[in-house]
Amino acid sequence: MLKILFITTHYRYGLLILTLLALSGWQWLQITQLGQHWQNVPQRALAAPLVDYAQQQAAVALNAQQRPRLQQIVDELVSAQLVATAQLYDNSGVLLAHSGEQNPYSRPYIRTLYSQSGSAEQEPIGFLRLQLNQTHITVTQRTVWQQLLYHLRWLLPLTLVGGLLVGYRLRARATL
Repeated sequence: MLKILFITTHYRYGLLILTLLALSGWQWLQITQLGQHWQNVPQRALAAPLVDYAQQQAAVALNAQQRPRLQQIVDELVSAQLVATAQLYDNSGVLLAHSGEQNPYSRPYIRTLYSQSGSAEQEPIGFLRLQLNQTHITVTQRTVWQQLLYHLRWLLPLTLVGGLLVGYRLRARATL
């Protein structure tokens, strides 16, 4: 107990600096996780109704192994102006149907397709992957996120330097 008391009193400014570093790292991690979640919001909100519509048809076509029907489903999805690329895979990851062109700025929306059997435990039979076209919402969201990261890249180190200066100033006062 005495040893811990000695360490906390003797090295308290070092511990303060270490705590500031740990808090800065934790904050950066939280912002990164928030960014991943926030950037997927348009895909989840806009693609989910389309996938809900196509899910039953795709599951029936996958069970019956109707390749022309699978291609028709992805073509219908791409014909909606919202979807840039639609891909349908079987449960082992083999591409069965593809339509549209890849969009490098869009994050994919992937939905697992399950068998429509009446059993309680359903097994995956395939995957439907969509990429959305650029919309005003997605472009604005990406721009806002890039600006936020730009400001955080200089704000977090500035805060850390300010904390270090305060710590050294407190340490200098304590030695007087």
